[in-house]
Amino acid sequence: MHLKKIFGVTANGAGEAPDRNRGKAFSSLKNRNFRLLWIGGVLSHIGDEMQIVAVSWLVLLITDSPFLMGLAGLFQGLPRLFFGIIGGVIADRKNRQKLLIVYQGSEMFLALFFAFLVLAGKIQYWHILVLLPVFGFLKAVYVVCRQAYVFDLVGKEDLMNALALHSTGMNLAKIIGPSIAGILIGIWGGGWCLFINGLSFIAILISLLLMRPPESSKREVYSRGIIRELAKTFAYIKGDAPLLLLIAASFSFLTFGLQAQVILPLFARYVLNVGAEGYGFLMAAMGGGAVLGGMIIAGLGDFKGKGRFFLLTFLAYGALLILFAASSWFLLSITLIFLVGVMEMFSRTINQTLVQLLAPDELRGKILGIYLLDRGLRPLGGFVMGAGAGLLGAPIALSLGAGICIFIALSLLLKAPQIREL
Repeated sequence: MHLKKIFGVTANGAGEAPDRNRGKAFSSLKNRNFRLLWIGGVLSHIGDEMQIVAVSWLVLLITDSPFLMGLAGLFQGLPRLFFGIIGGVIADRKNRQKLLIVYQGSEMFLALFFAFLVLAGKIQYWHILVLLPVFGFLKAVYVVCRQAYVFDLVGKEDLMNALALHSTGMNLAKIIGPSIAGILIGIWGGGWCLFINGLSFIAILISLLLMRPPESSKREVYSRGIIRELAKTFAYIKGDAPLLLLIAASFSFLTFGLQAQVILPLFARYVLNVGAEGYGFLMAAMGGGAVLGGMIIAGLGDFKGKGRFFLLTFLAYGALLILFAASSWFLLSITLIFLVGVMEMFSRTINQTLVQLLAPDELRGKILGIYLLDRGLRPLGGFVMGAGAGLLGAPIALSLGAGICIFIALSLLLKAPQIREL
């Protein structure tokens, strides 16, 4: 088949017009550049998920200590809290396509070096504590740059569709990657998972090199001082009430609400009495709900009333979590956690879409850097939820977190017309 037909390349090398078939579930994939980014990103993210599983298993083998496992996870997560905002500054200054190539190439070589240490039998725990923060830094900058680059490639009209499809692909990777890793660890050991992760970066690098992005995305801005740029960004967010409220809602959502996964093992073992197999089904149901939610939101197109829809789905998310916490019937719990996954995808995708639409072009990377700091709060949120479950029990801890989400959603729904009217 002719390459032009496959990739939709026009005479000047650009992707097909994004307004064709708008509103359908895969409309943004008709854009050749985004299609390449999506395919390469999914394949690469499968490798990332394999590495996460392999590292957890590796640390357990080396240390036999749950505490040191948690410490390793903290070392990987904290750089997202500290360096994501710097990534936003870099993303606004440099050509984003080149930045993505540099950071993904660096992460590939680091992953292959990590795999070599393990396969050669030279790995020690301190090596992991050194390598994981470097991975975290590269990933923090990459994620901010990639999210801003999606806007460059698809524009405002297809942005929500593209973000929904992107999240759907990442959730598919979370299902596929750990499954492959579990099989490989059992047969050959975790080192080969790390090696395959290193090779998986080839997919995203090829995709980036094949892209022909619009000229507007190739700009490089030279500016004075990171501090001055960040001060300007914070001042802009402070003066834009809808943007400030959306970012605050995202922070609260990830800190208090999006921690059900942390204590799902407790529900499986002590509340529902279904053991490890039941825990696997609960995780699969939540992931399946997220995939379905991504497909649905992608198919809605560029609809009006995104702000109200975000608040209602945020509210529904909290309510469903409370019902799940109160359930002792496994089939009902499976259904509820599936719907939780759907509502999570709805609210998070629309929230991020609105943040990007409200951000001016010259500040988009820096605003996304601040917005994506919520990913760095995951370790903190997980600690709070775990501690709460230890003190009060899993159902009460989860209900309290969900109750905070409901309170915030209702407050914004009733008192923030600037959000409702977006």
